Amino acid sequence: MERQPRVILISAVISAVIGLAAGFIGGRFAPHPATTPAPAGLIQAQDFQLVDQAGRLRGRLGIDAQGAARLILFGPDNDLPRVSLTATPQGGAELELGDGQHQNAIGLKADQGARNLALFHEEKLRLGIEVQKNGEAAVNLYDKSHRLISLGLTNQNDPHLTFYGEGHKAALEMVSKKNGDRSLNLLGKNGTPRVVLGLKNDQKAALGLFDHKGKTRVGLMDEPSLIMLKDGKPVRALP
Repeated sequence: MERQPRVILISAVISAVIGLAAGFIGGRFAPHPATTPAPAGLIQAQDFQLVDQAGRLRGRLGIDAQGAARLILFGPDNDLPRVSLTATPQGGAELELGDGQHQNAIGLKADQGARNLALFHEEKLRLGIEVQKNGEAAVNLYDKSHRLISLGLTNQNDPHLTFYGEGHKAALEMVSKKNGDRSLNLLGKNGTPRVVLGLKNDQKAALGLFDHKGKTRVGLMDEPSLIMLKDGKPVRALP
C-alpha cells in the first residue's frame, strides 16, 4: 500500500522526462521552413565572369552599386571593353561599342525622355542623331565634341538647318514651315538676329536689319517700301 504512490510518482517523472526529450529531439531534427528551392539548372549570382582558355577575363555580367544590370565583353588582347550593354535603374537602356583602341566608338541610348545615337572618332563625338520626347528630331555634326551643324525637324515637322559659330552658339538659321513661311536668319554673338530674310506664305518677302540688341534698324518689303528706324521708331520711309 505504501509503494503505490511512489510507483505512480516515478512513472510520472519518467513520462515527463521522455516527453521533454522527445520534444527536444523533435525540435532539433524536425525540418525547418526553407526558402523556395531554385529550379533545376538555374544559377543565381550578382556577378558572373567569363574567361577564355588562358584564364583571361573576356566578359562580365553583374549588378553595379547603382542597381544597373550590365554586360561587358572584352577583346583577347587588351582590357578595353568592346561591348557594354546596360539596363539602367531608371528604365533606360545603353549600348556602347569600342573599336579595340578606344572604348567609345558607337553609343546608343534610349530612355523615357529621348533616343540618341552617337558616333565617335578618337573619343571625340563627330555625329549624333537624336529624337526628343516632344517628337523633335535632329542630326548633329561635331568638331572636338562641339556642335557645328544641326539638321532637324520640329515637333510640327517643320525642317530647319542651323550652323554654329563662335562660342558654340547659333550663327545662321534656315527654317521652312509647312504653311509656306521661309526665313534665313543671321545671328550675332549673343544669339540675337542681325539680318533676317523672310518669305511670308510664298506671297510677301521682307528683309530686316537689326542692331546688336535685336532692335529693328531697317526694314525692306516688296510693296515696295523701305523703312529706317531708330530706337524702334520709323525715322525715314521710302517711298
